Amino acid sequence: MSEQMLTIRYFASARDAAGCDLESVPFVDAEGFSGLRQRLQGLHPELGRILPSARFARIDEFCFEDEVIHPGDELLVLPPASGGAPRVLLCQRPLDMGEMARELATAGAGGLATFTGIVRGENLGKVVNCLDFSAYAPLAVKELERICAEAVARFGLTDARVAHRLGRVELGEVAVDIAVAAPHRREAFAGCAYVIDELKKRVPIWKKESTADGAEWVSATP
Repeated sequence: MSEQMLTIRYFASARDAAGCDLESVPFVDAEGFSGLRQRLQGLHPELGRILPSARFARIDEFCFEDEVIHPGDELLVLPPASGGAPRVLLCQRPLDMGEMARELATAGAGGLATFTGIVRGENLGKVVNCLDFSAYAPLAVKELERICAEAVARFGLTDARVAHRLGRVELGEVAVDIAVAAPHRREAFAGCAYVIDELKKRVPIWKKESTADGAEWVSATP
């Protein structure tokens, strides 16, 4: 039986970094988009500066981090338009503390405020083993983008970023990472608080908490 393949198309700066417009790579079962990013970077090291902020798409729709990759898929690698990075990341890979802040450390920002939600080992008197996050990704990304845009407009921010884990998240791991940049500290603090508060109220991301008594869905994100 012939090997199953994926078709990868590169655009703009991603095309330059890969050195080609189009290539075929082997399909790897259950790899996911974070694994595919790592594999493509291994094939083309110059893509390391592009892939963290690039988005994957199919012919007529963007792909989300929790989607399944199928054998025979044709995937487009799209770098950010006009040099800007996406404001929102949903992913199943581990998040580094301060990952979003590093994207916003620019000369135009006098204040940088962050919030990092970490899985803790106790909640309401119960010992927590882990958390599991689920989302309706298309609407979650759209609503998080809207919240970031609202914060930028309302508080005069330079920019805002949100990353949120999906799937199983272990104790001590980062579940959500938020950073906002502003000319001054007051606006930065207010903008960061707005983003996490609105995320909890509006975004379709759900949390299942596992304890010694079993697992149950809880009403708020971290």
